[in-house]
Amino acid sequence: MKAALLGTLFLSDKRKNILMYLLDGHKNIDDIKDELATNTSAIMTQMKILMDQGLVTHNADFYELTTMGNVIVKKMKPLLDTLNVYGENKHYWETRDLRAIPSNLLDRFEEIGHSKLIEPDLSHLFEPPNELVESLKSTQHVMTFYSFFCPELPTTFTGLVKRGVSFELILTKSVFERLKDEFSEEYHIISGSDNGCLYICDDNIIKPATLVITDDLMLLSLFNEEGVFDHKKLISFDSCALQWAKELFEYYKNKAEK
Repeated sequence: MKAALLGTLFLSDKRKNILMYLLDGHKNIDDIKDELATNTSAIMTQMKILMDQGLVTHNADFYELTTMGNVIVKKMKPLLDTLNVYGENKHYWETRDLRAIPSNLLDRFEEIGHSKLIEPDLSHLFEPPNELVESLKSTQHVMTFYSFFCPELPTTFTGLVKRGVSFELILTKSVFERLKDEFSEEYHIISGSDNGCLYICDDNIIKPATLVITDDLMLLSLFNEEGVFDHKKLISFDSCALQWAKELFEYYKNKAEK
């Protein structure tokens, strides 16, 4: 019985999609056909299996999860979401130093949602992604962590200051020292802003390479397993990813000195 139930839940994408869809509430056959872009016959074949396992019930013209089906599918969803996030950029995640993400946030890995992997070519290694450039043009607040010196940092943040954008900026001590020593004019504009806060963290802590959160975007870059920054970045526009990233930023802000 246990093996049959596990097979019902995980061995058919159609069944998984039906269960996930019914988690929102009861649906008629036309709703389900439109959602899955398939025909009635294909749905009914899977629906019979789900009903035989006690996961779905049929009342009048509607199908809905049983009480126990609702409990089980709610438990399924985080796992499926986690697998989707991992599978979407599998090679990236399996080659990262994930110690930079605290365990409580790693446990909520699925909240990153849909993300786009940016792999710049050699002629664009140090240029920010277009998505970030566009987002910075309209954002009213930005939270940024840099563990390496980005050539765009001084001009980007002086521009934000002049626009009145509020910001929180965490730099490692070595990056901070370079900004202060080699870009003194920009440093005084950034550090003297009434709309921003500048923080310094220890170079030796385990940390991400880059983290940026704007009003509508999260950018995350992690060092690879050898501790090398290979310029690969993930971008997500999902609201849950932004909240997840803000909590990651707060984690490192608490380790930094204002």
